[in-house]
Amino acid sequence: MPIIGKPADEKEKTIGEKQTYSVFKANELIQQSRFTLTTQQNKMLLFLISKIKDTDTGEEIYSFPIKEFCEVCNIEEDNNKNYINAKKSLKELADKSVWVVQPNGNEKLLRWLNTVELNKQTNCFEVSFCKDMLPYLFGLKDRYNFTSYSLSNVLTMRSKYGIRLYELLKSYKYLNKPITFTIEELKKRLDAEKYNRYIDFKTNVLDKAVEDINYCSDIEVRYKPLKDGNSRGFVYIVFNILSPSYYLGKIREIRKDKRLSE
Repeated sequence: MPIIGKPADEKEKTIGEKQTYSVFKANELIQQSRFTLTTQQNKMLLFLISKIKDTDTGEEIYSFPIKEFCEVCNIEEDNNKNYINAKKSLKELADKSVWVVQPNGNEKLLRWLNTVELNKQTNCFEVSFCKDMLPYLFGLKDRYNFTSYSLSNVLTMRSKYGIRLYELLKSYKYLNKPITFTIEELKKRLDAEKYNRYIDFKTNVLDKAVEDINYCSDIEVRYKPLKDGNSRGFVYIVFNILSPSYYLGKIREIRKDKRLSE
């Protein structure tokens, strides 16, 4: 199997260009899944997904240069430390799995990665995706139910909840209407079920995630909690998903460039 990354002129691409590579995911994977990933693991996964080309079939092996990953994600370079951290994170990512609801209502457990190998000659990791994951990541431009976004929109995020909520809301933006989740369902989607009280969920999850999204991503998010009839506490969260104004978009681009280079 060929070892690839992006087009043949990959090495000529600047770090800024690599930061704007597109991530494509099937909406089923975004909207109907439950998984646990740290911020670093999620960025590592999205970095790998951004290397997938339109013509790829899923048989490819993707090169994962540690130096390139650190530069794209603006991680301070420390060769030995970065190598140890990358090796640990890739192992954890390879051990991770995701529950995805199937069309018949059943839940299927899928692994993200198939193989991870360290090439001692190039000092790069060589990674392939699990075959069960291929329908959710490959050939998506021939379908309608997928979401795409620039990698740069999530690279600046510091909360794992920000990345997950961004993807979730981005996948619904095309509907052009408010999106409502029950709080319990949203906790499952964001891997935040440990927060029993709404105030804790709001403080530690929602507010941090929305702050991340509204700082420099390409969507503007506002939310409102709602009660249900005579319920004492909040039951639902209603999200409004908007596009930033032209001037706000420019401000966000400046913030993004600063955070990716600071």
